[in-house]
Amino acid sequence: MTNLPLAKIWPFIFAAVSATATYSATVFSQMMLVPNSASAIPVTGKVEQPRDRLGVWLTTVDSQVLYDAKEQSKALVFLQSNGFSRAAVPLYTGGYVTWQLGAGHGGIQVPLDPQLSPTSSTKELLKSLGKYGVKRVGWFEFGLMAPVSAAWLQGREQLLLLDRNGSSLWQESPNVNRVWLNPLQPEVQNLITNMVVNACTTLPLDVIQFDDHLGYPSQFGYDSTTLNAWRQTEDGKKQPNPDPLQPEWKSWRSKQVTALLQKIRKLMNQSCPDVAISVSPNPQNFSYHSYLADWHDWVRRGLVDEVVVQIYRNNLVSLGLELTQIQLDAVNSLVPVRIGLLAGLRNQPKSVEQLQQEMKLVQSAGFEAVDLFFYESARTHFHDGKNYPPTHAPVSQLIWVPKS
Repeated sequence: MTNLPLAKIWPFIFAAVSATATYSATVFSQMMLVPNSASAIPVTGKVEQPRDRLGVWLTTVDSQVLYDAKEQSKALVFLQSNGFSRAAVPLYTGGYVTWQLGAGHGGIQVPLDPQLSPTSSTKELLKSLGKYGVKRVGWFEFGLMAPVSAAWLQGREQLLLLDRNGSSLWQESPNVNRVWLNPLQPEVQNLITNMVVNACTTLPLDVIQFDDHLGYPSQFGYDSTTLNAWRQTEDGKKQPNPDPLQPEWKSWRSKQVTALLQKIRKLMNQSCPDVAISVSPNPQNFSYHSYLADWHDWVRRGLVDEVVVQIYRNNLVSLGLELTQIQLDAVNSLVPVRIGLLAGLRNQPKSVEQLQQEMKLVQSAGFEAVDLFFYESARTHFHDGKNYPPTHAPVSQLIWVPKS
């Protein structure tokens, strides 16, 4: 099923919001602003909708599910009890990998997460998920990003991207500084591709997933490697010192990220052709302009097998507007599209009613698959599994099982 025009789904938004707020004429007028320009992505026909309709991201932050065998057992019961048929497990995050790469990996050695123990093996968790019939997504959350303090990057500053001020620092949030790896550097390309191929050939995975972090903030790219390559192009000769938001400069840098994904796709086709490639970016405009991650182009080029669009909103009108973007509908005609919703954060909880309204809105817009961020916050919205028997109803009829 493809997206419905916003004019057809606004009654669903109204019904959802009216439980908590009063709509005004101003809001209605805002909701009717439907883009009228055609998408550049060709519409080729209906794409088979995903059968794994309810998924969740596991994390290494605010959760012990990767580090504690008992927590893993609880998670398996929870997923089965509530109709979850898909789980994303972090493989590269926080500057660490969560599985043993083994000898002979070569090049840069990203260390194993020190919080892991022999009783909380990522590989065993993935095996258990498979036994429970859960699709296993290996999540490369950090992509080209790394912590500023990563020991494995010390002495390798030439691999980092710089801003116009010559700084490699990027503040993700207050007191959290990151750096970004340069996709033009062969050593960086080898690092990413080696990790991906190792993961898809040694771990029981169904999918490898990246997000906007397979890209980099648009204010970066002023290191000598990137600038020298840019200045060899026709546009670069005309504009050797471009502004960060200059269109040709943005497009050229974005293509360097796309080239890395092409290499990943080629090597996966050779090494693990049965493992799909997924991306879970923000909506296209934000993803491209902020992180140079042009996932619409990735879809056009056949580089990805599915897209999970992260639409983390607390406002139903904003969510409704994003769900009815013409570009999103066009992508949904080429590859399966899932919608990522925020179930809540540790210091930003979300009510059961709010998430329920969001999920109904997603379904009314014609999207049949939802992934929730993240596992610990999702648990607060569902039965805990202790006294609730596993369901055998189709997930399409069960996509929402709130606490009674």
